[in-house]
Amino acid sequence: MTEQNIKSGSERRLLKSSAKTRDVDVKIGKKGLTNNVIQEIQFILNRDKMVKVSFREQREKRIKQVESIQETIDSTLIELVGKTATFAL
Repeated sequence: MTEQNIKSGSERRLLKSSAKTRDVDVKIGKKGLTNNVIQEIQFILNRDKMVKVSFREQREKRIKQVESIQETIDSTLIELVGKTATFAL
């Protein structure tokens, strides 16, 4: 997974600490990444500058979905823990 908008270590540390207490914003269900899900992620990301996404797929599909979100929305992956990923602008 490549990071598109590289953040400094201190910025990433701050974002990670605030991501830990944040509730999941978007849950990706069995239909996967639909246009509506992408639009919702984009909306929350623009509003809050951070979005936490929960996946239900197996590891390989999750990684592909995370990479797809990064490319589509041009965001930075801050944290990937289990089935939850946090992105920031």
